[in-house]
Amino acid sequence: MIREMTKALARRVPAIDALVRNRDDLLREVSSLRTELDILRAQADAGLNGAGNAPIVPVSRIDKILSPINRSMRILEIGASYSPTAPKAAGWNSFILDHATQDELRQKYAFLGDQTANIEPVDFVWRGGPIESAIPETMHGTFDACIAGHVIEHIPDPISFFHSLDRLLTPRGVVSLAIPDKRYCFDFFRPLTMTPAWIEAFERKATRHSRRLIFEDAAYYMKNGESETWGPEATDAVSPRLTKHLDSAKAKANGSSPNEPSGYVDAHAWCFTPSSFELLFLELGALGRVDFLIENTFETAGCEFFIILRKGALSLSKHQIQDKRQALLCSMIDELAKQAADIHR
Repeated sequence: MIREMTKALARRVPAIDALVRNRDDLLREVSSLRTELDILRAQADAGLNGAGNAPIVPVSRIDKILSPINRSMRILEIGASYSPTAPKAAGWNSFILDHATQDELRQKYAFLGDQTANIEPVDFVWRGGPIESAIPETMHGTFDACIAGHVIEHIPDPISFFHSLDRLLTPRGVVSLAIPDKRYCFDFFRPLTMTPAWIEAFERKATRHSRRLIFEDAAYYMKNGESETWGPEATDAVSPRLTKHLDSAKAKANGSSPNEPSGYVDAHAWCFTPSSFELLFLELGALGRVDFLIENTFETAGCEFFIILRKGALSLSKHQIQDKRQALLCSMIDELAKQAADIHR
């Protein structure tokens, strides 16, 4: 009888192993749902009803960024600088990747005074090349989540950036992004970034911004009165003012060296609205360029909107993709119409 019981147990081992492997993924899913439920409860407690008659409780930007993340997760935060979203000091299991060490960042942002105390030790210093090259190979595929606030618009080759995250994250890894909405910041006059621009940057293996993008970033930099950022909640008409002359923009572009290992010139290379960013990922997924799907979005508040991405392949038919592309393109026109109306209100 003992022999038969042993054989029966042995037959169940593969099923038990599968359950163990799935356990962590299930716990993460449950925790993410609990976070969303907590947000809904907070809204309900403040009087939000199904008919929409009561005011909606504004969820903080931190709540939005952390909505798919919990404290059991191993987090990679990119470019946390002086404002980490999931600080180690608050008990998060976070690892910080930045372009400089903690001491270098404190020197860079010394003009901010006491805020430099928020700069945490940098675990991985990224000076160039693929992001994963800055992280020990033994840690590849071990991060449950990545946070990147106001980062993607600076990346010379965003497709390669997401390929790196694909290697660094677990199979069900999540990416939480805070992204400037070009309608409500100094990118106001800039054109929206479309899919071919990212593909071109990927195919030329960009590690520096092109002179065209550096010129564009400088030549069309504007302020709304004296403000570089504002938001849809603003009640006054936008009063745009260009801040740089063409000769200074040209000089900045000519002084850059896109093909040199040094001499990096930073810029907002890419400009988005919520719908344009969603279109990018729909089209890149359809073309097999990235394996991330948009899981959740939060509409623009202040100068930024929020996107939650989850690893996974697009599974829509060609007709579904075409219909969704057209709907998003129409939504982009509506977003730009709202921007135009803000000048004339």
